[in-house]
Amino acid sequence: MGDEKIRDYAEAELSLAQSVVCSHIVNGSPFGVDSSFEEGMRLYYYSTVSSALQLKDDTLMHVWFNGADTVQKLACDVTQDVCLTTIAPTLLKAGEWSVDLVAGRRLLSTRQFIVEPNER
Repeated sequence: MGDEKIRDYAEAELSLAQSVVCSHIVNGSPFGVDSSFEEGMRLYYYSTVSSALQLKDDTLMHVWFNGADTVQKLACDVTQDVCLTTIAPTLLKAGEWSVDLVAGRRLLSTRQFIVEPNER
Protein backbone atom coordinates (compact mmCIF):
# COMPACT_ATOMS: atom_id res chain seq x y z
CA MET A 1 0.00 0.00 0.00
CA GLY A 2 1.42 3.42 -0.96
CA ASP A 3 1.89 6.30 1.45
CA GLU A 4 -1.09 8.20 0.04
CA LYS A 5 -3.42 5.21 0.39
CA ILE A 6 -2.26 4.60 3.97
CA ARG A 7 -2.81 8.27 4.84
CA ASP A 8 -6.27 8.29 3.19
CA TYR A 9 -7.22 5.12 5.07
CA ALA A 10 -5.89 6.52 8.38
CA GLU A 11 -7.75 9.80 7.90
CA ALA A 12 -10.98 7.94 7.18
CA GLU A 13 -10.59 6.10 10.48
CA LEU A 14 -9.92 9.23 12.55
CA SER A 15 -12.65 11.22 14.21
CA LEU A 16 -13.14 14.87 13.33
CA ALA A 17 -10.40 15.81 15.83
CA GLN A 18 -7.85 13.89 17.88
CA SER A 19 -5.38 15.41 20.31
CA VAL A 20 -2.38 14.61 22.49
CA VAL A 21 -0.29 16.44 25.09
CA CYS A 22 3.44 16.04 24.54
CA SER A 23 6.80 17.44 25.60
CA HIS A 24 8.35 17.84 22.13
CA ILE A 25 7.52 18.22 18.46
CA VAL A 26 9.95 16.30 16.23
CA ASN A 27 9.71 16.71 12.45
CA GLY A 28 6.20 18.07 12.85
CA SER A 29 4.94 15.15 14.95
CA PRO A 30 4.25 14.81 18.69
CA PHE A 31 6.98 13.15 20.77
CA GLY A 32 7.01 12.45 24.51
CA VAL A 33 3.24 11.87 24.74
CA ASP A 34 2.32 11.18 28.35
CA SER A 35 -0.25 11.90 31.06
CA SER A 36 2.26 13.09 33.68
CA PHE A 37 4.83 15.87 33.33
CA GLU A 38 7.14 17.92 35.58
CA GLU A 39 6.40 21.48 36.59
CA GLY A 40 8.23 24.12 34.57
CA MET A 41 8.37 22.15 31.29
CA ARG A 42 7.23 23.45 27.92
CA LEU A 43 4.28 21.35 26.77
CA TYR A 44 2.44 21.16 23.46
CA TYR A 45 -1.15 20.33 22.58
CA TYR A 46 -1.22 18.73 19.14
CA SER A 47 -4.60 18.26 17.44
CA THR A 48 -5.37 16.73 14.08
CA VAL A 49 -8.37 18.45 12.57
CA SER A 50 -10.49 17.16 9.70
CA SER A 51 -11.04 19.46 6.76
CA ALA A 52 -14.79 19.33 7.52
CA LEU A 53 -14.14 21.27 10.75
CA GLN A 54 -11.99 23.84 8.97
CA LEU A 55 -14.86 24.77 6.65
CA LYS A 56 -17.14 25.88 9.48
CA ASP A 57 -17.34 29.50 10.67
CA ASP A 58 -16.33 28.78 14.28
CA THR A 59 -12.74 29.56 15.29
CA LEU A 60 -10.88 26.52 16.59
CA MET A 61 -9.31 27.18 20.00
CA HIS A 62 -7.10 25.36 22.49
CA VAL A 63 -8.11 26.18 26.05
CA TRP A 64 -5.61 25.23 28.80
CA PHE A 65 -6.94 24.66 32.35
CA ASN A 66 -5.24 24.09 35.70
CA GLY A 67 -8.07 22.58 37.72
CA ALA A 68 -11.09 24.81 37.06
CA ASP A 69 -8.96 27.88 36.26
CA THR A 70 -8.49 28.89 32.62
CA VAL A 71 -4.77 29.56 32.13
CA GLN A 72 -4.79 30.46 28.43
CA LYS A 73 -6.95 30.40 25.30
CA LEU A 74 -5.20 30.26 21.94
CA ALA A 75 -6.77 30.36 18.48
CA CYS A 76 -5.66 27.57 16.18
CA ASP A 77 -3.74 28.44 13.06
CA VAL A 78 -4.46 25.19 11.25
CA THR A 79 -1.57 24.09 9.03
CA GLN A 80 -1.78 20.80 7.12
CA ASP A 81 -4.79 19.69 9.22
CA VAL A 82 -2.89 20.26 12.49
CA CYS A 83 -3.51 22.74 15.29
CA LEU A 84 -0.51 23.13 17.59
CA THR A 85 -0.23 25.31 20.69
CA THR A 86 2.22 25.45 23.55
CA ILE A 87 2.24 26.61 27.14
CA ALA A 88 5.26 28.47 28.51
CA PRO A 89 7.19 26.76 31.32
CA THR A 90 6.49 29.72 33.65
CA LEU A 91 2.73 29.05 33.39
CA LEU A 92 2.97 25.29 33.97
CA LYS A 93 2.40 24.82 37.70
CA ALA A 94 1.75 21.62 39.66
CA GLY A 95 -1.84 20.40 39.50
CA GLU A 96 -4.47 18.52 37.53
CA TRP A 97 -4.55 19.97 34.04
CA SER A 98 -6.67 19.63 30.92
CA VAL A 99 -6.65 21.10 27.45
CA ASP A 100 -9.73 21.36 25.24
CA LEU A 101 -10.06 21.77 21.50
CA VAL A 102 -13.25 23.75 20.94
CA ALA A 103 -15.12 25.19 17.97
CA GLY A 104 -17.37 27.93 19.22
CA ARG A 105 -19.20 26.29 22.14
CA ARG A 106 -18.64 22.74 20.88
CA LEU A 107 -16.03 20.52 22.58
CA LEU A 108 -14.17 18.48 19.95
CA SER A 109 -11.39 16.90 21.98
CA THR A 110 -9.99 17.04 25.50
CA ARG A 111 -6.93 15.64 27.26
CA GLN A 112 -6.25 15.51 30.98
CA PHE A 113 -2.80 15.26 32.55
CA ILE A 114 -0.98 15.77 35.84
CA VAL A 115 1.84 18.23 36.44
CA GLU A 116 4.05 17.07 39.29
CA PRO A 117 6.12 19.48 41.42
CA ASN A 118 9.70 19.80 40.23
CA GLU A 119 11.93 17.96 42.77
CA ARG A 120 15.06 19.99 42.04
